[in-house]
Amino acid sequence: MHPATYSVMRDASGGYHANLPVLVPMRDAPAAFGLSRSALYRLAGEGRIEFRKHGRSTLVLTESVLRAIAELPPAPIRAPRRNAA
Repeated sequence: MHPATYSVMRDASGGYHANLPVLVPMRDAPAAFGLSRSALYRLAGEGRIEFRKHGRSTLVLTESVLRAIAELPPAPIRAPRRNAA
């Protein structure tokens, strides 16, 4: 599957629906998941995501990446400060 065909959409219940295959080739994984190749290997080394081998190809298990992303802490975003005029 070409990376341009990967998408993540919000569903009616407010959750997310990923139009991703069960396994994504490593060459496509950065575009599919929005994570660098280095970040994917780091997460795999930490045991947070899983890879599979098929011949010479390294495949990324989509479910494990989505689970790892869901476990990330929320970003603490503050409202911008207003300048006193």
